[in-house]
Amino acid sequence: MEFDPQIAALITGLRDDRPGLRQFSLRRLVGMGPQAIPGLIELLADPDEGTQEYAAIALATFGSAAIPPLLDAMKHDNRRIRWGAAWVLASMGPEARNVIPEVPIPGAQPQSKQKPAKIGSGVWSDSWLTKVRQQLNAARAGNGALV
Repeated sequence: MEFDPQIAALITGLRDDRPGLRQFSLRRLVGMGPQAIPGLIELLADPDEGTQEYAAIALATFGSAAIPPLLDAMKHDNRRIRWGAAWVLASMGPEARNVIPEVPIPGAQPQSKQKPAKIGSGVWSDSWLTKVRQQLNAARAGNGALV
């Protein structure tokens, strides 16, 4: 994907080993507004864990403006982007929960006419987020597979 030259330069800055440059790039990308969101979503697949986390922090900072692109990213071909988008959405709290589409309840009888329920707040608990982070870290370390 091709980006505005300024966004591309800042994305390169997020990949830099120098923390000061990463922080500067993060602040500038957030300051640019929602036009930086597509580039940040692509960074969720970066092989560097720190770059992924900086992108996730920036995306969460955008709040409701990032929710529709993150929901679209959940359909991306790259599973790292799907995982990253889920991770960011999970960290956003009620703001994101209220716009997540309805999903079928696991274990519900297929022949029942039961209306699918929205994902409840229990799914987004701290323990659930901890499990997601542990799975992500295990996958990064080669001890598990991203779904």
